[in-house]
This record gives sequence, C-alpha cells and structure tokens, in this order.
Amino acid sequence: GLDGSGAFAIESPSSLGGLKADGYKALNPQGLMPLMQLSSGQAIYESDTIARYVIDAFSDASPSFTPSTPDARALDNLIVRLHDVYLVAIQACMYKATPPFGKFQSRWEALAELKKQVRIIHDLVSEEGPYLTGAEIAHSDAALFPTMVFMQHMLPKYMQPGWEWKEEEAFGPKLVRWWKHMTGSVPAAQRVFEEIEGALKGWDEKGRWDTILHAGRKDAAEATIFDKIISKEIPSEVVYEDERCLVFKDINPVAPVHMLVIPKRREGLTQLRHSVQDHDYILGHLLRVASEQGKAALGENGYRVVINDGADAAQSVFHLHLHVI
Repeated sequence: GLDGSGAFAIESPSSLGGLKADGYKALNPQGLMPLMQLSSGQAIYESDTIARYVIDAFSDASPSFTPSTPDARALDNLIVRLHDVYLVAIQACMYKATPPFGKFQSRWEALAELKKQVRIIHDLVSEEGPYLTGAEIAHSDAALFPTMVFMQHMLPKYMQPGWEWKEEEAFGPKLVRWWKHMTGSVPAAQRVFEEIEGALKGWDEKGRWDTILHAGRKDAAEATIFDKIISKEIPSEVVYEDERCLVFKDINPVAPVHMLVIPKRREGLTQLRHSVQDHDYILGHLLRVASEQGKAALGENGYRVVINDGADAAQSVFHLHLHVI
C-alpha cells in the first residue's frame, strides 16, 4: 500500500495472517490477491483497478497507458476485458492442483478454452506493433504480460508424449512478436518477467506439477484397441457418441444387450483405481450416459453397470470402460 509520504510499501498477505484471515478479508472480502491500501486507509483490489489508480496518481512519473486515438483505446479496452473475463477466470487450470477451473471441471477442456481465448486475443493484436494496440504501450500490455509469463512457463509442461512445443502454434505470430519486444526492449516488463519467473522456478523445485494431471502426471501407458475404435481405424457398432465418450456394442456379448461406455480421452484412467479428483467430471458423465443408454435399450427392465478393475477382475483392455449388461 501507500504510506503517509505516498511511497509504496510492498508486503506479503501473511503480514495480515494470509488471504483467508479476517484481517485480510476485512480489506478485501474476496480473499484474493492483489490488495492495495491507500494512504487514506481506503483499500482497493482487483489488478486493473489498482493499475489504473497508480497510473492516475503518478501520471507525472509514468506513461499514460492510454492510447491516443479512439480506435486504439477501444481495442485496448476490449483486450483487457477479454483477458480479465475469459483468461484470468480459467488460468488456474495451469497450476491449481484440483478442479474446478472457473466453469470447467475438466482440466483438459479448460486448457483447450485457454488456447482458444489466446487466439481470439491474438487476432485483435495490431499488425504494426510493437505493442498490442500499436505504437503506444497501453493497459492491455500491462494486463496480458504477467499472464503470458505464466503461459510461457507452464503450457510446455502439458505437452503429451510425442508432442512438440511450438510457440507460434500456441500463441500466434503477433503475440510471439509482442512477447519478444516486451521481454527484450521494455525494462519494466523485464523486471516483471524476472520476478514471476523466479517464483515459478521455485514452484518447479518444490515439485508443484509432479501430481498435476497432464503436467507431472502423464498418461504414458500403451495405446489399446479402444484408441483405434475411437479414431475409427477399427469399425464398431456405435450406439451413442458425444465429445467426451463413445458407446458401442461389445463384440463378445454376455447378454442380449451388452454395451461398452468409454471415455474418448483416457487421461491416465487405465483402471478405475487410478482415478483422482480431476476425473470426477468424466466418471459422472460416463455413469449418466450409461444410465441413459441402459434405459434406451431396455426401457423399464433392469440392467447391470459393471467396471472390472485389473486383470484379476477380468479387465482385458486397460482403458477404463463401463459394461452395460
């Protein structure tokens, strides 16, 4: 916050007992970072609000961060809005141990949405540069840059076996050009990069990602016949399909109705015993679909839903599947 002379004093939330402590929440009821306490005692929070206050209060000591034309200002506001509403809301999918990630229960789906929103922002970026809206540094540059530091460090961890990290594929050429300018030619951005990157390397050393699905915990098991059925390399009698699962008739039925319900992305679920909280969304989805397909096939008659876990329990394909019999 600001002391009586107007100088900045930077403190950890632990000085107030931590983010969830009563003292901290009395100033920021959201219990989140950041928080700024003004010399008057008034507390303000949310990054954009704090940034705009600092720029306004210290206008004689910094750029205005406000583009000089109406069109550039509109673009600046739009990029900030997209960042704050659609990226910040789900960026925890890169580092949070368990779901939810904003509106997403699936880490994989949240990562896909993150990539989509990055490309939407990319398409808005000025062709001329070097900043997001053109020749002048703006609020959008200050908003997106810290998030970009996170993404540059974390997203490569989510490359699966056989994949290759490609910066331009992830961010697009205009954002890559902007990133290189910010980290190579803007001293303030360089300091922000060093501060955040240092903290992230500390997370690396502490094994932050070791247990996170798709980052430290990758599905390295061998592919199965189900992968070929999902990709349509092998024909099957499909009963139902959506973006998450596939239902098809068992080729060796033990009853007049015998269907298999499988996730399209195995995500480490070779067996039920390997499920973690990240899998809650798909386990619930598979059960609901099994229920719907059982009722569709048998009406009011009864049926069994069976999961074999391990070779000792007669599991022959190590890609989680539900039998509807």
